[in-house]
Order: sequence, then C-alpha cells, then structure tokens
Amino acid sequence: MDNICYYDDNEDGVHKEIHNHSGSRNHNHDYGLNHDHSHSLHLFTETFQTEKKLKLAFLLTLLILAIEFTGAVLSKSMALYSESGHVLVDATSLFLAWFAQIQVRKSPSEKNTYGYHRIGILAALLNSLLLLMLSVILIYESYLRLMHPEKINSNIMIIFPLISLIINGFIGFKIHGGMHHNLNLKSSFFHILGDSLVSLSIIAGGIIIYLTGYYYIDPIISLMISPLLALGAFSVINETINILLEGVPKEIDFTQVKEEILKTPGVKNVHDLHIWSMSKSFKLMSAHVLVEPTVVKSSDICCIINNIQDVMEEKFNINHTVIQPELSACDTTNVFCIHKNL
Repeated sequence: MDNICYYDDNEDGVHKEIHNHSGSRNHNHDYGLNHDHSHSLHLFTETFQTEKKLKLAFLLTLLILAIEFTGAVLSKSMALYSESGHVLVDATSLFLAWFAQIQVRKSPSEKNTYGYHRIGILAALLNSLLLLMLSVILIYESYLRLMHPEKINSNIMIIFPLISLIINGFIGFKIHGGMHHNLNLKSSFFHILGDSLVSLSIIAGGIIIYLTGYYYIDPIISLMISPLLALGAFSVINETINILLEGVPKEIDFTQVKEEILKTPGVKNVHDLHIWSMSKSFKLMSAHVLVEPTVVKSSDICCIINNIQDVMEEKFNINHTVIQPELSACDTTNVFCIHKNL
C-alpha cells in the first residue's frame, strides 16, 4: 500500500497525522476523496481499449463458429459439430466479458442503481444449460456414429479447422499484450488457446482419415471434445450460480481480505464483512471497521477508508467498496453478521 496514515502524538499530547503522498491517488489534502484526473483518464482509456479487443475477439469467434458449423454440415464430421459447440461456449464467454466492460462505462440509474450486470449472468446461465444439453446430444450421436461410421470429407475436415486456427492465432496476438493486466483478456486468451488445440486435433484426425480411410477416427475425436463442452458449461453454471447467490468470487480469499483490512493503520477490528459480485468483473465489498481509540479526527477516518479502498482494488480487483467506520465496539462476535431465520 503506497499511501499510509501514521498516527502519533506530539509533545503537547495533541493527535497529529502524517501522510505519504507517493500513492497513485492525488490527495490534495482532501484525504483521498478526489481521484487524480490523469489516473481516471488512464483507467477509462484502458477500459475502452479492453472493450475494443474483446469486441474484435467476439466478432471473429462468431466467424470461426460459422466456418466450423459450415464445415461440419459439408463434411458430415461429428468432430466439427462438437467443435462448433465448443466455439459457441467461447463466443458466449467473450460476449459476457465484452458486455461486462461496456457496463463499466455506463452510469447507473435511479431504477437500477447497479446497472444491468445481472442480465449477462442470467443469459450465461441459460446459455450454459442449453450447451449442456447440446453436449449430451453430441456424445450420443458420436456413439451412434462410432457404431456405424459414415464417410467423411477429410479435405473439408482439414481445411476449415485450419482457417479457424489462423483466425484464432490473430485473435490471440491482438489480446495477448493486455492479458497480464486484465482478467477478462487473460481468460479469453486461454479459451482461444484451447480452441486452437482442438482445431489441431481435428486437423490431425482429418489427415489420418485422408491417409487411411479410418472414418471412426472422427467420432472418437468428437467423443473427446464433447465432454470438454460439458465441462465448460458446468464451469459457467457454477460461476453464475455463485454470482446469483452473492457468494465470494472464487479468485478472492475471504480470510486474506480480512487480514489486509486489519493491517491498515488505525484499524482495531472488522466485522459484518461481505464480498460478492454483480458480474464476472464487477466485485463489491462492504464492512464495518472499528477504529483505534486514538483516531478522533474525521480526516483520520477518511484516510483509513481511502487506504482500505486502495488495497481492495489493487490486490483483489474489488471495484466497489463500502466501509462503515465505528468509534465504539458493537457486536463483533460474528464476522458475517447475518440475520437469523425467522
């Protein structure tokens, strides 16, 4: 944490406050209530650039989906049908990531104070359930094809995934630079990497069929891909249910968050701590913080709140933090402070 408030007493016994102004926020003696304009502009620019990359990746993934599905129809390849479903999962993930970035720039309204983040989550849940059903159908059809192999156009089975592989390579190149600074881009990059590996396996299968005429290779590849589709759908379902239940995001350690808050100078205890998310990228936290008895100035409290907010954003990517300071101890026996069922 860059900007830290130190609390000490001077020789006259009067409480004083020492600031370190080396942080990313510009205090200007307003105790962190105003953000540095250049920092805000940088965040806006970074968000806009990420949005553009995700939009490009989503549109190109739709193109890949069209290519894979067309190739599946023309070649009668179950492997390409399965890969089409796999690409559909990735297209959905990219759309949700893109949608989330758009929401970051939208202002909430009086009717929807958190915006429309949950629309994307509900859409993801519905889409994942449909994809789960699709994977079951593909596994069944692949089993039937394995029992009774059909003739496959191996040339199409090679050429169409090769085109998809080239497009995926271009997408990966475009978003690779920002993946280390953005979780959505990082997640999308690994989705694209997975698609590329699947495309390579289909190309290899097409080459084997072309050289040997062993058509049962196609349903075998499909039976390898279809479970990946189911696993991807299950992963999205688990994540969306956790968000709808307002559970702690899986990438955040609740205990570590509490420990970081307790490390803040001037903080004696923390309770009623809640961490949840509105979408994959919009994370929130609220907490009641008991401050030390020596903290008597409102400016000291403002600085403590500002420090906690900085740490939550920098270390845990928690975008929205609400801190309620308390000067006297209340019931801190339960860190969650949940209401009892009636």
